[in-house]
Amino acid sequence: MKTARLVIVALVIACALPSRAHAQVLSRFAAGLDLSIATTSRTSSDDYAHGGVLVEPLWRFGTTDPGWGLHWGLNWYEVTVDRNIGGTVAQLGAVKIRPIMAGYGYTWVRGRNTVSADLLGGFAFSSAEIAPGVTDVYRSRLGVQATDVDASNGFVLKPELDFWHDINKLFGLNINVGYMLARPDLTVTTSAGIDRRTVRADQFLVKVGLVYSIF
Repeated sequence: MKTARLVIVALVIACALPSRAHAQVLSRFAAGLDLSIATTSRTSSDDYAHGGVLVEPLWRFGTTDPGWGLHWGLNWYEVTVDRNIGGTVAQLGAVKIRPIMAGYGYTWVRGRNTVSADLLGGFAFSSAEIAPGVTDVYRSRLGVQATDVDASNGFVLKPELDFWHDINKLFGLNINVGYMLARPDLTVTTSAGIDRRTVRADQFLVKVGLVYSIF
């Protein structure tokens, strides 16, 4: 994707630039917020999952050593699912995916810049909320009453590129680019029974955040 190529080029340039000694990495714990942008990278033949923009908590623990090592991440996000209901495409609901992941990767450290390339995997806790008005669509198009929408938990996988820049002793900038693979089962309960389908909730994720050193 064009956005991914631009971000990767920016990270490479940042790491190549000369800089002074480490600053914010000397902090043992820093917390802040990030802006998460999820875009659709793939669709199924029926349901269509598309992402959005979220503001999430962001934190950083201790220092980062160069070389191979273990990595972890949460990377929570939300997608909206559209479904063809009796010939009419309607918003079915919002699916929240909350993965807890760990993995392995390599880290480069150059001055104030730290770049990690890794592969994360883990388990995601998912939930869904039925969209307002979708019950009317089910009633008018299929003659049934939709009462609930639920999403199953499941395994996820995410290759990612993570960049940290130490602005000063107090602030750190983070840019994270990754591709999340998630396939939860979406269950719609209606007066006619249960309709369960697997949703391709794969998303291309870009996160930009800022943290403040607490101690």
